[in-house]
Amino acid sequence: MARTAAMLLTLCLTAAALLLGQAVPAFAATSLNADGSSWAGPAIDQWRNDVNPLGIKINFSPSGSAAGRSQWAIGQNDFTASDVPFRTQQDTGIGQGGHDGGSGNVENPVYGYSYVPITAGGTAFMYKLTVGGKQVRDLRLSPKTVVEIFTGKITNWNDPKIAADYGRALPSIQITPIVRSDGSGATAQFTRWMQHTYPADWEGYCKGINNVPCGDYTEFFPRSGRMMALNGSDVVANYIMGSAGEGTIGYDEYAFAKGSNWPVVKVLNPAGYYTLPTASNVAVALTAARIRGVDDNTPASDPNFLQQNLDGVYTNNDPRSYPVSSYSYLIVPRKDAALPPPPRFNDEKGSALSRFISYVLCAGQGKADELGYSPIPRNLVRGGILQSTHIPGNASTVDPNTLANCPNPTFTGEELTVLKNAPQPSPCDAKGTPLDCKVEGGKPVSGGTTSGGSASTGGAAAGGSGSGSGSGSGSGGAATGGAGAAGGAATGGAGAAGGAATGGATGGAAATGGAANTGKATTTKAPGTTGSTGTTGGTGSTGGAGTTGGTGGDGGTGAVAADPNAPAAGNDPNAAADAGDGQGVEEVVDPQTGQVVARGRGSGTATEVAADVVEVAGRPEDWTLSTLTALELLAVVIVPPLLGRRLLRRRQTGGRS
Repeated sequence: MARTAAMLLTLCLTAAALLLGQAVPAFAATSLNADGSSWAGPAIDQWRNDVNPLGIKINFSPSGSAAGRSQWAIGQNDFTASDVPFRTQQDTGIGQGGHDGGSGNVENPVYGYSYVPITAGGTAFMYKLTVGGKQVRDLRLSPKTVVEIFTGKITNWNDPKIAADYGRALPSIQITPIVRSDGSGATAQFTRWMQHTYPADWEGYCKGINNVPCGDYTEFFPRSGRMMALNGSDVVANYIMGSAGEGTIGYDEYAFAKGSNWPVVKVLNPAGYYTLPTASNVAVALTAARIRGVDDNTPASDPNFLQQNLDGVYTNNDPRSYPVSSYSYLIVPRKDAALPPPPRFNDEKGSALSRFISYVLCAGQGKADELGYSPIPRNLVRGGILQSTHIPGNASTVDPNTLANCPNPTFTGEELTVLKNAPQPSPCDAKGTPLDCKVEGGKPVSGGTTSGGSASTGGAAAGGSGSGSGSGSGSGGAATGGAGAAGGAATGGAGAAGGAATGGATGGAAATGGAANTGKATTTKAPGTTGSTGTTGGTGSTGGAGTTGGTGGDGGTGAVAADPNAPAAGNDPNAAADAGDGQGVEEVVDPQTGQVVARGRGSGTATEVAADVVEVAGRPEDWTLSTLTALELLAVVIVPPLLGRRLLRRRQTGGRS
C-alpha cells in the first residue's frame, strides 16, 4: 500500500508539473516603463496587474499628463498616458507669467507616436450644500448655469438661475468654485466643453483675466474672485467633502465621487434631460466621438492627426448622454511616422505593448464601471486597435477590421449593445419637472396629486379596502379599511420606502422614515393600535404608491419623517412592497450610481446587500489543477503515516528475529 501511495504522489506531481509548464506564457517576460495621467492611473494599475501573468511587466507612475509627455519627449518612456494630446500651440490660459516660467509652451516631440484611446469618463461637478441640516444630493443645473458659475457671473447659491434649474430656491450662501492649480487634463476637458458650448462667455472671461482668449482648451484654469485653486484631483475631492467645503463646487473625475458616495450635479443634456456621468451615459455620449484621420480625412502630416473630436459628444441628443464626456490617451511608438520610434523601444517591447492594448480595449473595459470609468465604445476601440498595428513588433490578437475577437461590453460584432441596453432616464429627469415629481402611467406628475385613494381629514373614511398614494396633509380622525393616509403611502402590511403617513391608517402599518443622507431609502413600520386617535398630520414629502390594504379596526397614529433631499419613492421602480402581508421585497437603489445596493423583505430594513459580479475568463485547465492540488494534499497527509507504520513493522520483525 505504501508503494502504491508513493507512486500516486509521484504521478500527481509529474502531471502538475507538465500542466503548469503549459500555462507558462508563450512570450518571454518583458518590462515596459511609463508615466502620465493620474486620472487613468487606477485603471492602468488594475490592467497591468491583469496582464502580469502573461509575462507583461508594466512599471507605471501616475505623475500627471504633462509630466508623462515630458518624459516621452526626452525618450525616457516606452509609452505614456495623457488626458490631452501634445500641445501644438501655446496654452494662453496660463497667462504670460506662466510662459515666462516655461509652462504652457508648444511641445515638440522628437519621436514618432500614435494616440490610442484607453479610459473614458465624465467630468463630474462635486459640490457641498446643506439645507436644514440635510445634505442636498439632487442638484441639477443647465450647462449655461455651470459656465456662469465658473466664469464668475453667478456667485451665490440663491441665484434665480440656479433656482430655475433646480426647482427650489437655495439659501443665500456664497459659491466657492474649486479649480486646479496644476496643469490638468480635467481642466483641459472642462474648458474645451465650455469653449465649444458657450464660447462668448468663456472667451470673454479669459480675455478679462489674461487679455487673450484661452483657445480651443487650456490645461491651466484662469483663477478669479472667490475661486480656490488646488493641486490634484484627490485634493479637490477631499476639500469639497471636508468640513471647510460648504458652498463649494468643483470639477473632477467621477471616480472620486462614486467611490465616496458623494453627490454630483445632474447636467442638462441637449435632449432636455438631466443626467449623471454614469458608465452607460458616458458610453452613449462617446458613440458620437470621432478620431481625426480615422473618421475623417485629416492627413498624417496634420499636427492634430489622431486627436479626439468631441464636438458631436457635446451635441449628442440621445436622452441618456452625459454632455461633458471624454476619453484619455496612451501615447505609443509608431514605426511608419516621419519621426523615428524612441531608441529604447524594440520589437519585443512592441509585442508586449500591443498585446496589453488588445486586452485593455477589449476584455479590460469590462472592469471600467467598477473602477469609476466608462467602457470605451466600438468606434474608439477600432481606432485604438488600428493604431496598435503601427507599433514596432505588433502582436495584437484583435482584428481591427471586424473586432470579432474583442469581448468589449459596449458591442457585439457590429451591434452597439450600449445603445440597446443603456437605461433610459426617468421622465422626472426631464427639464421642467418639479422636484417632488413621480411617475404615473409612464408620465411625470407632481407629487402633490393623488391617485387610487385620498387623504383623510377630520373624520373617519368608511370602506372595506383601498390604496392610496401621493403627498398632502391630513389631520384628526382615523382612516378605516386600509386607505392610504395623506403625505405618503400606506400598504396593507408595510409602507413603501420614502413616504410618510399622516393621520392614521387601518389594517396595516404607516410608513415612516424616508431616505438616509447616503441616498439609500429606508423603511420602518408603525403598527396601528385599536381605538387610538390620529394626530394632526403635516405635509409629507413625495409619496410612494400604496397597494391594496387589508380590513381592520381603527387605525393608529401615523408619523411624519422624510428627508426632503432624498429621491421620492414614487420615482423609484425598484423600491416596492408586496400587498397585504407586510413581507414585500424592497430594493434600495443608489440615486447617484443607479445600482441596487441592498434588498430587504418586510422588516423595513434592507439586509441583503447586492454585489456586482465581474466574470473573469479562466484557463480550461484550472479545474484540473484544482483537482491535482487536492490529490497532492491528500497524498501528503496519507503517505507519511503509511510509510512510518511499514518501517515500524519491519523493525519489530527484525527485532524478533
